[in-house]
Amino acid sequence: MTGIVYKVESNLDAPEFIDVLNRSTLGERRPVDDFKRITEMCKNANLIVTARLDRKLIGVARSITDFAYCTYLSDLAVD
Repeated sequence: MTGIVYKVESNLDAPEFIDVLNRSTLGERRPVDDFKRITEMCKNANLIVTARLDRKLIGVARSITDFAYCTYLSDLAVD
């Protein structure tokens, strides 16, 4: 077993995102049954930070930012 690895990811896999949303209970308030929308959510966020344990996604912070002054954190899901 290794430690938790935190990383900025530009191509978050939609099924992985849906899985962690559901495991965190945030899936109850997100369109997890709309795969196309979830795919667009992953594609269009410009800052996604993940936490992985043994390569399994256990946390995600999905944001929109100007990289200068402000960041809007849209989703914070942690299993």
